[in-house]
Amino acid sequence: MYTLKIQKLRNQIARVDNTLEKVNLLTQAIRIADENQDIEWGYDLRLDLISEEIDLAFSTESLPAFAWILQAYDENPELFNEEDFLWQYKWMMSELYDNPAVSREQIEAALRDFEQRLIRNGYGKRAIYNEELSDALAQKDIVAIERALKNVNAMQRDDMSDCEACEMDAEVSATLLQDGYSQAVDKALPLIEGQFTCSHVPLRTAVNLAYEGLKQGDTEQADKMAQLAEKEVFKKEKDSAILISAIKLATYFSYTDTGKAKEWIERFLPWADGPDNRSMFQLACYICEAMRNFGPDESFMLELGNQHNLFQGKNTYTASELANHYGKLADQLADRFDQRNGNHNFRNQLMSL
Repeated sequence: MYTLKIQKLRNQIARVDNTLEKVNLLTQAIRIADENQDIEWGYDLRLDLISEEIDLAFSTESLPAFAWILQAYDENPELFNEEDFLWQYKWMMSELYDNPAVSREQIEAALRDFEQRLIRNGYGKRAIYNEELSDALAQKDIVAIERALKNVNAMQRDDMSDCEACEMDAEVSATLLQDGYSQAVDKALPLIEGQFTCSHVPLRTAVNLAYEGLKQGDTEQADKMAQLAEKEVFKKEKDSAILISAIKLATYFSYTDTGKAKEWIERFLPWADGPDNRSMFQLACYICEAMRNFGPDESFMLELGNQHNLFQGKNTYTASELANHYGKLADQLADRFDQRNGNHNFRNQLMSL
């Protein structure tokens, strides 16, 4: 029976450590469930897939899986509990913001739908404002940041709010842009001291402070933050969701230790095999910046899969080749996001490099 095949795949998933392999096995199980029109298995397996793929640097299966879940619930509300997928809805809102092919109108429609589902399940709008703040930070839009942060703080925390560590990290990022480096360092102390943590905090916080501290000339504090960030990376060296933090830290090292920067780029850049999104824009900007600290003929050994956007059928790339490739990619993505958002926020970030 097909249910036995699904259960065998689930048992196999439980035995493997590689997240990408788990996602591939779940995709196989979903295909079997769909072929047999088993909506309940399809629902549960897709929730599992989304929960696994969040630990990858890029997700490709989660958004269509979640669209299926929404339709399945709306057509069969007696079979499922809407509250079971509200947390995943938060992740999917980030996916929508990440994708330059998704219009602002589509994002706003999804936000309204998410809000309705939150409210009828007894939650407030803080989760909505968390997503708006995240987007404002990605755009480095001071006015939007101030508005979103005010909205977040006006709402009480509930079980759909971002964790305290993530919210504090967002406030640190906002403070860096609004009030400057020294005030951000003060605000970050509870995170740096480990009073609040989550899967990617304090890594993300420490990387941001190391990078900005270097720019502000506070080399001593920047070095401390870089050392902390490096320790955090080693704790999660198999978690590809740390990709952007690792590449930003490599950019920091390109100013302080080019040997280490080269090592980190060679180690982590092969992970950047996902679709064109906000993370890819950030990565492209950091690689372009880092390459300025190398000679144009400096070579990088990169073991790339053929799906990688840099792949050219070889395993050695020069600094000038990396700068040229990622410069073009950043330029294209800046145009796409700014056209979608109706502003020049991504172009401004690119021009400030």
